[in-house]
Amino acid sequence: MTYRPTVRYPSIYQDYVNEVNNATSLDRNQIFRLALFIAAHSKEYKDILKKYQKGDVPLPCPAWRIDEEKCWQEQSYIKKEDTPQVKIIEQGGIKLIIG
Repeated sequence: MTYRPTVRYPSIYQDYVNEVNNATSLDRNQIFRLALFIAAHSKEYKDILKKYQKGDVPLPCPAWRIDEEKCWQEQSYIKKEDTPQVKIIEQGGIKLIIG
């Protein structure tokens, strides 16, 4: 299911989004999704949220990883189940697989 909010913002944001839209191949929806995608991993965003945080309610963590670009690129992204990362270490003739 796709969430379709109505966003109201001043023209300064509209001008910026239009300029990004004109300068890239991204549509306006992708620009907004990208902004939220990155904000959730941003220290600055978290610092601002902490100023308004309710004392007894923890801030949420994003359900997506920073390397999941399809999350903001696609309108109906479906998160794949996390698979453990496999780390391969090669030293000489020995290969260690950890994971």
